[in-house]
Amino acid sequence: MENQRNRAEGWQYAKLSGHRNEAKIKNLFDNEEFKNKFSERLGITSIESTSIGGLHEVDVDCILGGKTKSKTDLKLTLKDKSCLNFSIKKSAGGQVFLIGVERFISGYEKHYNTIPNNVKEALRLYFAGHPKIEEILNDKTLVGAEPYTLVSYQKRKSRLVKVTLEKYDKSLSDALIQWIQSNIVNITDFCLARGLASNPKEWSEYLWYKNEVGGRLTEKLYNISDIKRAVAEKADAVIYGTRMGGSTIQLPVGFVQWHKGRMQFHHQLKKILTLVESL
Repeated sequence: MENQRNRAEGWQYAKLSGHRNEAKIKNLFDNEEFKNKFSERLGITSIESTSIGGLHEVDVDCILGGKTKSKTDLKLTLKDKSCLNFSIKKSAGGQVFLIGVERFISGYEKHYNTIPNNVKEALRLYFAGHPKIEEILNDKTLVGAEPYTLVSYQKRKSRLVKVTLEKYDKSLSDALIQWIQSNIVNITDFCLARGLASNPKEWSEYLWYKNEVGGRLTEKLYNISDIKRAVAEKADAVIYGTRMGGSTIQLPVGFVQWHKGRMQFHHQLKKILTLVESL
C-alpha cells in the first residue's frame, strides 16, 4: 500500500512539474529575442501568440466519442493565423501514451486501418483482456517448465509474456511482432502526434525536449514527420525484450509494456537521437 501511494504521489508530482515546465516555456516567448530566434530556427513567420493546456487544460473531442487528452502541450499561432503544435517532454524518457487494449484497437482502426483478427487476439493475450489467459497459465504442459516466479507474475498481471504466448501459439507471437513492424509508422504517429484526438488541429507536429524546471536534459526539437520517416527505415528494431520472458516490446522510439492492464508506451530520447541522426 505504501509503495502504491508513493507511486501515485510520484505520478502526481510528475504531472504538476510537467505543467510548470510548460508554463515556463510559454513565458520564454514573452521575450522578443527568443521568439524571433525560435521563428528563424523553424523557418516560420512571426509568432503572434502562444497557449498551453497546463493545469486547466480542456479535453478535446475523441475519435471514439466523448472527450480525451490532446497530445499538444504548446500551441503557437503565427501572424498568418496558422498554428504549430508541440508535445513537450521534460525528461529523456517516460510514458508517452497509456491506453487500454480495446481502445487501442478501436482508436487505431478509426485513425488508420483494420487490425487483423489474429493480431487482436495476440494483443489481448499479451497485454490484457483475453478470456483464456487463466486457462493457459494453469496448463502444466505449457508453463510447467517455466520458473514459478514467471508464471506467478503472469497470473498476477493476467497477461502472457512472449515465451508463454509462443508456446501457446507461435503464429500469434510472430503475428504480433510482424504487425507492429509493418505498421510502426502509424503506431509512432498514434503515440506521439494523434492519441485519440479526432481533430487534426489538435495533433502534435513537433516533439520538444526542454526542461525549464530543473534537471539535466539537452534541449532537442524534432519534427514528428522526420521521426516517422526515420522509423520507417527501422522496423527491424521492433523485437520482444529479453527480460521476464519477453514482457516488453522494444520499439524504434522507445518500448511498450503492460501497466495495470493497459498498454504503456514509453519514449526514449537516446533512441530518437540515434534514429533521426540516421536520416
